This record gives sequence, C-alpha cells and structure tokens, in this order.
Amino acid sequence: MNFKHIVRTAAAAALVAASASASAGYVVLDGWQLTTPSTSKSQIGRLNLASGDAQVQQEVNGLGQAFVGARFTETGTIYSVTYTKENTVGAGDTGSPKSLGDDLIISFSNVAGKVTSLNPGGGFHYTFTSGMFSIGQDGGPTYASGSIIGLGGNASSTTVIGGVNGDSTLLAMVLNILNPGFSIKDSLGNSLASDMASGKVLFQTVTNNFISSTTGPAKCSFDASATCITATATSGGDAYLVRDIPEPASIALAGVALLGLGVARRRSAKK
Repeated sequence: MNFKHIVRTAAAAALVAASASASAGYVVLDGWQLTTPSTSKSQIGRLNLASGDAQVQQEVNGLGQAFVGARFTETGTIYSVTYTKENTVGAGDTGSPKSLGDDLIISFSNVAGKVTSLNPGGGFHYTFTSGMFSIGQDGGPTYASGSIIGLGGNASSTTVIGGVNGDSTLLAMVLNILNPGFSIKDSLGNSLASDMASGKVLFQTVTNNFISSTTGPAKCSFDASATCITATATSGGDAYLVRDIPEPASIALAGVALLGLGVARRRSAKK
C-alpha cells in the first residue's frame, strides 16, 4: 500500500469520525421569528408551555414498580402556548408571557421510551426512543409536524414516568411544514425549515410533570404479555430553539482530515 493511499484512507476515516462526534453540543438561538396564517411574531426568546395533559402507560414488575428496561408509551397535548420576548443571551429570558395571536396547540403521539436507571429513593431515569408531534391551531388545521429524537427524565422522578414534580427534557425535529402560511425563521429572517428538517436546529423542551391519578396494574396496550400502570399527568414548561454545534475536538479532527487529503494530493501532483 503506497503513501498516497494510506493518507487518503486515514483522512477519510478521520472525516467519518469527526462527523459522528459532531452533535454533542447545542446553543440556544436568540430572537427568532414565528409566522402562522393569522399572525407573525419576532424577537422570541422562548415558548411557554402550559395546560398540558398526557396519558402514560408505564411497564412495571410484579410489585408494581418500574425496573431497568421497563417500557412506556405516552400521548398528550399542550393546550396553551405563549412566548417570552428575547432579553437574555441564551436561555433564561424573563418577563410576562405574551400571546402569539394564534391559539396554538402541540400534540404528541406514539411517544415511547424505557427506564435506564433506578435510584434508592424509588425514582428512575428514562429516555425517549421515538415519538411524533404536531403544531396546529386549536380545533383547526395542523401547521407542522415532526419527531422526537431523544433525551428523557432525571433519576429523582418518582415511581411513575415523569413523577410528582419530576421533569422531562426532549429534543424534537420539525420535519414537515404542512401549511404555506407557517414558518420559523432566525433573528435575521432566514428560514430555518431545512436546518430543522436535517436536525441542525431543534426544539428543546423542558417540562415539569405532576401525576394526578393512576390506575392498574393491567395488561399493557403495547404488549399484552407485560403489565402496566396507566397514569394521567399534567405538565408545563419551556421550549427553546437550539442549534447543534460540533465539539472543538471534532472541528480539529475534521481539519486534520482535510490536511491529510491535501498532503496526498500534493504528493500525487509531484509524481
């Protein structure tokens, strides 16, 4: 194997490695814009989510407790969506919620995940493995839809998903704009549709959950051989737009890869 082939192979491998590790960090987008068929708002710092409710089926063991690997499913809706104007770099914008001028709702379906760890107090950490959501007008058309791609809840949550005063954090991609009058743009007015569909820009939501009632145990609807507790949860929280940014090490690795390709080309040119 000659030197040119070795360098090209190493450079290609480095580019693959850089690409694979370039999604570990996120930065909050400030002052973005949201347009619906009936209104347009700019300088959005964050969305405020309230009046949410969900039905959760949590798999449990014979003692009625969650366990590592226990699955869950969830469906639900956020009925009140307002916004806080941009006033702080990054997260943490403050001030009274303002109306979007459109009665938006966010609905979740086919959400699934599993318990990944337990703590001595009876709580558990869980992760989302799949799920879909839609944004639309309450009682009206759907404006956009997308998928949930990850994250979960903390280990201080109690024995039912989300828990009493537990919290959930998730990342979501907007894959489809279903209404031409709906758009999401950055602070300069540039459309974010393609970046959102590719996962470069995501919604990151943080919600606080309260379990209001539980029933069961009974057979799980998603697996009749398993046992589930069904819970009704209420929730509220915040949603930010975040951009996926590569780690510094990934950028450096990509630079090494490109340098290697340049060396190979120069050596080839001298022959």
